[in-house]
Amino acid sequence: MFLCCLLSAIGMSLTPAAGQTVKPTLAVTISLEAPATGTGPGRYTAKAGSEIFVTVHITNTSNRNLSLDYDSDSRTGVGFANRYEIRGTDGSLLTKRAITHPEIRSSGHGWPARVLEPGASMDIPGDHVSRLYNLDRPGEYTIQLSRAFGDHRERYISRSNSIRLTLTD
Repeated sequence: MFLCCLLSAIGMSLTPAAGQTVKPTLAVTISLEAPATGTGPGRYTAKAGSEIFVTVHITNTSNRNLSLDYDSDSRTGVGFANRYEIRGTDGSLLTKRAITHPEIRSSGHGWPARVLEPGASMDIPGDHVSRLYNLDRPGEYTIQLSRAFGDHRERYISRSNSIRLTLTD
């Protein structure tokens, strides 16, 4: 009898209580596209001033459908839901480039959000981060992405892996 009560208590502690929701999760990994060249796991090299593009790989690791925005900004070529953190050799954050003619608003294509089923993955190629950040100087840079997901009622943030980019003369 005691063993049955103990096992029941353990089982109940592992399941969410009524009304309690489990936060959905999204696994996000990033990698660089050509002209950057991979030099090892999570390490890339390119010439300073090169066009730098990021591919975002997303996997729904939750047990429910997730709504994902994948439209990109017409001025920068970076997905609206993607927030990059790029740090220089000294660890300081790079600031975003000033947008010329800010009075001309950004636009996207108006693609509807995509629903990603549990366990499904997708790639979003071509985030043009060198339009958003000045990557003209040689040095070591660390890039990480924070990605928003969810719907109009619930919004969540997932962080990607960090990758290292070495820019050469």
